[in-house]
Amino acid sequence: MNINIFGSCYSRELFNYSDKYKINCYVLQQSLFTLFAKPLPIKLEEARSVDNTNFMNRMMYYEFNKLGLSSILQTDSDKIIIDFADCRYDIYQIENTPGAKIIYTHDARATFDNIMLKEKYSNLQRKYVNVVDEISNKELNEIVKRFCNELLKKYKPEDIILNKMKMAKFYYEKNQKIKFVNNFHLSRESFIKKIEKLFLKYIPDCKVLETRFFPIVNINHRFGGPHPMHFEDVYYNYKMNLLDSLINNLQNKDEIEQNYKKKLNDFINDIKSKEHLKTLDCKSAKRVD
Repeated sequence: MNINIFGSCYSRELFNYSDKYKINCYVLQQSLFTLFAKPLPIKLEEARSVDNTNFMNRMMYYEFNKLGLSSILQTDSDKIIIDFADCRYDIYQIENTPGAKIIYTHDARATFDNIMLKEKYSNLQRKYVNVVDEISNKELNEIVKRFCNELLKKYKPEDIILNKMKMAKFYYEKNQKIKFVNNFHLSRESFIKKIEKLFLKYIPDCKVLETRFFPIVNINHRFGGPHPMHFEDVYYNYKMNLLDSLINNLQNKDEIEQNYKKKLNDFINDIKSKEHLKTLDCKSAKRVD
């Protein structure tokens, strides 16, 4: 079965735990708050992500040229999975290009650093915008509604899957339970839930992927940790089983949850006793296309 993903590694990582599906198109770092903005045209060779991989450079090319959504909608798939994890990021407004907006991420800033060395971009003026404080409820509603209308031009509601956000509130290290404190990602969770609620208002018949149990953090995840959205294999397997059940219209959620509880019990002591490898962080981790 062919799948498209409009979201983040929060959804993409699940498919490392199944060989039943083919990812036809995956785009990330495409915020709703910049999605319909005026493009800031750049060439593909001018896009420059932090780790300078072809995939992330292409994502920055999509973001600056506003090609992410059209790429998804022009690529056929049986299902599309949506998550709004990247809506936690703030945005840049380009002051001397009215209407142009770019997501505020490390990769976008790396691209700005690259292009602003060139004469034609040297006068770019950026204004930082806090999306939680500065996006009104009316504007948020209009953006989500427009996004949903675009999706529904391509997909039936039952072929759209909303992967609802659930972040971890704590992690284990050396048999200590450690709470995330002043974590930026967690601070935006309620805002993302607000977006999800609006999404379900406009596509109430979509399928919803949601776990009963809270995630278990992998403090040595390949994308870095401890991080409230980077999880242990046992949790990814559990969630992938739930997704597989949703996609195939199976009625076995209780069984999946019971199996997860048993497997977690088998691994929990090993998980709790892990030691964080300080050399592994988000900048040094390698992404997979």
